[in-house]
Amino acid sequence: MANRKRAEARRKAAAKAGGGNSKLWVWLSLGLAAVLIVVLVVVVAGGDDDTASGGGAGSTPTETDDGGSSNIPDSQPVTVTGDSLPTYDSSAPLDEAVGMTAPVVVGKNFQGDEITIDASTNGPTMVVFLAHWCPHCNAEVPRLLDWKTLGGDEGLNVIGVATAVSPGSVNYPPHEWFSNRGWSWPVLVDEKQGDGAAGTVAQAFGASAWPYFVIIGADGEVKVRVSGEVEVDRLEEIVAAALAA
Repeated sequence: MANRKRAEARRKAAAKAGGGNSKLWVWLSLGLAAVLIVVLVVVVAGGDDDTASGGGAGSTPTETDDGGSSNIPDSQPVTVTGDSLPTYDSSAPLDEAVGMTAPVVVGKNFQGDEITIDASTNGPTMVVFLAHWCPHCNAEVPRLLDWKTLGGDEGLNVIGVATAVSPGSVNYPPHEWFSNRGWSWPVLVDEKQGDGAAGTVAQAFGASAWPYFVIIGADGEVKVRVSGEVEVDRLEEIVAAALAA
């Protein structure tokens, strides 16, 4: 009799323990299901954000905000008033353009602001024509900056002209090239006339090689034209002679 009671007690205890384990597994299962639901919601929501910002796989990328640099033009319309200068011949003993009235140019910089080349109104001006792909231009810009540090541009307006643009060549686009080289004067963007060809303003000033310099006096007349790399000392001499003419 005592054995039966003990056996019955053990059976009831086992049954009670089994019921507790069952309830535990039920709660664990519900908890796991809840976690899976939360994870699924987060993944779906994250996928929607990537799509909106162009970051999801297979999504259509949206345009990023790069400060508008992708919209900066490499060609701007220009207005040239006056006769064009003859093409510069560096081998000629005398430059026939010296003493001629330089064309007046109204154009724009990379941001669309107006740039004017008119020495008779704005004072003595040196126009520097540069091509982003030209190795001589790349070598000359640091010299020009050194010359400026020495005060070489005092009393002289300096205007760069971004010309002969070639999208398939090195250092494109030109606005980035000017920025990366540290150019610190205004830049007029020339109107393109073909891949790598002299633009409208360059042609009007008779450009034949890069870099190309034209110094115009306060009287509006051409004082000197030079092409190719120019060392700082030589540039100082050229500018001083031009301003004294």
